[in-house]
Amino acid sequence: MEYLENRLLGPSQNPRALVLLTVAGLAGAVALAGLISTYGVNQGIDSVTLPVVGRTLNQFMAVVLTCIALIVPLTANLYTPKLVTIYVKHPLIVIMLSLLLGSQIICLTLNFIPTSSRLNHVLVDLLALIYLLVMMGALPFLYGISRFLRPSYFVPMLTKKGLRSLDELNQGRRIEQHKDNLFETIDVVTNMALTGMARGDRQLILRSLGSLHTLLAGIIGHGLGDALGWRSSRPWFVPGLAKEGQGYLIREQVWPEAYVLAQLLKITEVATRRQHELLSEMAGQLVETACLANDVQAEPVVELHVMTFNMLLREAIEQKDLRRFQNLSYYYRLLIEVFHPAPARMLDTTRHLIHYARMAARQGLDFAYETVVYDLGELVLSLGTQQEDCAVELIQAWAGPVWQEAITQEGGMKRVGWRTLLRTYWEARTLGLKEVADAIFWRFLADEAIHREQLELLIEENRELHYEFNDRLMRFAYLSPAAAAGAQAFLEQW
Repeated sequence: MEYLENRLLGPSQNPRALVLLTVAGLAGAVALAGLISTYGVNQGIDSVTLPVVGRTLNQFMAVVLTCIALIVPLTANLYTPKLVTIYVKHPLIVIMLSLLLGSQIICLTLNFIPTSSRLNHVLVDLLALIYLLVMMGALPFLYGISRFLRPSYFVPMLTKKGLRSLDELNQGRRIEQHKDNLFETIDVVTNMALTGMARGDRQLILRSLGSLHTLLAGIIGHGLGDALGWRSSRPWFVPGLAKEGQGYLIREQVWPEAYVLAQLLKITEVATRRQHELLSEMAGQLVETACLANDVQAEPVVELHVMTFNMLLREAIEQKDLRRFQNLSYYYRLLIEVFHPAPARMLDTTRHLIHYARMAARQGLDFAYETVVYDLGELVLSLGTQQEDCAVELIQAWAGPVWQEAITQEGGMKRVGWRTLLRTYWEARTLGLKEVADAIFWRFLADEAIHREQLELLIEENRELHYEFNDRLMRFAYLSPAAAAGAQAFLEQW
């Protein structure tokens, strides 16, 4: 959780230029204030310098108000009106306006105090100090408020606001108020992501997705402790959710996670084919939060993540978007790897992936089915290095039947099936996964003649990179040097 917050919030909260300008301004103000205190330059300031100071402060206050009047509506119209509240309450704005307002009050007060009064000298010195602070802080202030136009500045502010509300909720403080603040923040970030999708603003979309990811991780991590009172209070649901579904989410107390996941799905509905990398980023974040939910044993939340991936796969199939399906298949495989400590969950999730692969084949997306055939081989190898008996069970229950179905077909699917089998077998032998290798050998490769025939074809086309530059980059059926050496030695034994 701390890593996610630092990753999202850290860079934008370290504006080196603003820090340097502020330090320089304050240092200059302190130095000049010291000169004033030492040499007593306030002699005659009421009659000569005071009007100049007052006019200067008035002009600067007009500039500040003009900047605020321009930046607030501009930012709000570009992104969301919620930013107005954050902008007005920001300490930078409050401090500067307080100084300017204080200077106006002092100028007005000096008109009613005799110049011979001790209070008059104190107020004049105070006005001089404010004047110096305002002048020296002018550039840092203008630079600071200009940063409000950048998503890299206000998106982390929104995220921190949501996390603070979440912390207050888990401590049982003003539940309804902080709950409304949290989910309004989620709505605001979602609207910004939708705006970014419509405008093609990649930076805004990525930061919005990162914000939702941080908030979802916070809800999962913080929401499973002892203080669960806020989950039992008035729930939030996306419009259109059936009452039966609402009842389940309330009963299991996972409606907060469901709300965020539904917002993520809303964002994907407007994604275009030019935004594949954004969906890949989202899928990777979903794998991370699913891992977190699995670690804290939040089974309903894990199930909601699987359902979210299923929805994304179905939408990719309906749009006949092969590239999106391939990307999602990769992250779905990573999701299945998360469940290796729970074989039942792992096998059931694998069944879902195969179901959508077959659905894609019925829709004419044969390459989608081929992708899953290859990914099952990668899944077997990755699981074998962690828990070999689970990998063997996966071969027997799901991967094996799919590979058998592939090699019994004609054309390209048969070639894909044999390449997957051979690569998985020889890589398993190289990794020392004897049980995995035996499970494949005795089921598919016991006929030595067929084994050698298909292996020769694979060795002839063994290359590391794919033919096209895509997200996978590496060729599916590539044999590592150690596996290729073992296969070549096997062929030479004939």
